[in-house]
Amino acid sequence: AGGGLRTGALLTNLDSLGGFLSGLSVLPEWIVTTSMMATISHLSHNGPLRLHGRVVRRGRSTVVTVLDVVDEGAGDRAVAAATMTCAVLDPGDLDLDIVRPVHTPMVALDPDALPPEEFFRIGPGSGPVTRLELADHLRNPWGILHGGALTMLADVAACRAVDTAEDPGRIGSLAAGDTVVHYLRPAKVGPVEARCQVLGGSHGRTVVRVAIHDTGADDRLVTLGSVAVLDV
Repeated sequence: AGGGLRTGALLTNLDSLGGFLSGLSVLPEWIVTTSMMATISHLSHNGPLRLHGRVVRRGRSTVVTVLDVVDEGAGDRAVAAATMTCAVLDPGDLDLDIVRPVHTPMVALDPDALPPEEFFRIGPGSGPVTRLELADHLRNPWGILHGGALTMLADVAACRAVDTAEDPGRIGSLAAGDTVVHYLRPAKVGPVEARCQVLGGSHGRTVVRVAIHDTGADDRLVTLGSVAVLDV
């Protein structure tokens, strides 16, 4: 709604880049994301966007990465800044024979790409609760729901919650801005449900607490975070 890449999709890319950098830094072990804090400076983007990452701490059990996003089509204007924390884990049977330097060509744009909600299997609806159905393309090699999918769910759920709380028939648009997520436990079964509490705000900025539960795994809490929803 702000004219650029949705914040949930932006954080999906940040999670992928930060996770890969963190994983390379601890080889032959690997990582899993435990938290991400992202500040969004611009919602409107010309593109393409360029992401930069740097590992600032590599410990025995944790890795901390700082990430930045700039808009090449707007003179490298800053778009977002994030700090990401990962836990080091045993990769098990996962093949981590990675040849460096790593280079993955950018794929061509797909004119028939699915809308974000459909790609991430987020169900339609309104109000404080939004659901996501797990699918194989959303899982990591250990069968866990990708952290980026959870950030997209938080984005959609928070905007829906504010839209309903303020005015069910509102005219105007909402977009997710600054976001903090803590990954508490893996989501493996599903459906995954985001339950929102609108905390309030002012001047076109509303803070929403988002608790995400794996309903198929005894309804356990898997992710907790907050999203600043902006009037645009």
